[in-house]
Amino acid sequence: MKKIIAILLMINTFLFAIDINNKVLISIPKQDSTRLKIPALDLKVGESGIITREINKNIFILGIAIVDEINDGIASISTREFKNIKDKYMPTPLGNPSEGDKITFRILYDKALLLAPNQTSYQEITNNNKNIDFLHPDIFISYLSSNNINEPKKDDFLGFCNKFDIGLIFITKENSIEVFDCQSFKVIAKDSIILKDTSTQKPFFTRISDDGLGKLLNLKKVREYFDYYGNMQSN
Repeated sequence: MKKIIAILLMINTFLFAIDINNKVLISIPKQDSTRLKIPALDLKVGESGIITREINKNIFILGIAIVDEINDGIASISTREFKNIKDKYMPTPLGNPSEGDKITFRILYDKALLLAPNQTSYQEITNNNKNIDFLHPDIFISYLSSNNINEPKKDDFLGFCNKFDIGLIFITKENSIEVFDCQSFKVIAKDSIILKDTSTQKPFFTRISDDGLGKLLNLKKVREYFDYYGNMQSN
């Protein structure tokens, strides 16, 4: 019996792997209201995409689209400025999205940041999500340090995602893993998990030594992993 329980615990520990669906390309249909609406297909609330317009065979980015709600197979969309590229030679905004413009969803969902309480948990999750390119949390530590941030908020994650072209943030909690869309900061996937190793590093798993972290962050202002990241809420 003890052996069976141990096997079941091991299975639950390793099960989580996010199913990254294929990119979804939608042509914006004729609109009957002031709020942008498109066919929902298999989209989820919180997923984001890039809105583009073709002019003389050139593709221009209009902005970011976020799925706010889905009713009867129709997704209501909010939009905002695309900030991933800052270049004075980029064309000025081309106006609001309209019929015939395209939205490509999940375009950056193959690149993510994973925050975990320890190395064991980090490796288990990355090993079960080999379809995703995880940017190492050491880079996130460097980003936080360079921006004088000890405990990142939503806008800090967004700035990091935009700088490194990341689409998802995985946050490991005590009993689950939540996957946030970078642009909406909404949870688009969640699963329960039993962590084999419940120890914690502060602020999260990183290869940087304690002495090194002390030079990069004000650790007196950093809460324990589960006290902060374990309580992080969706937007």
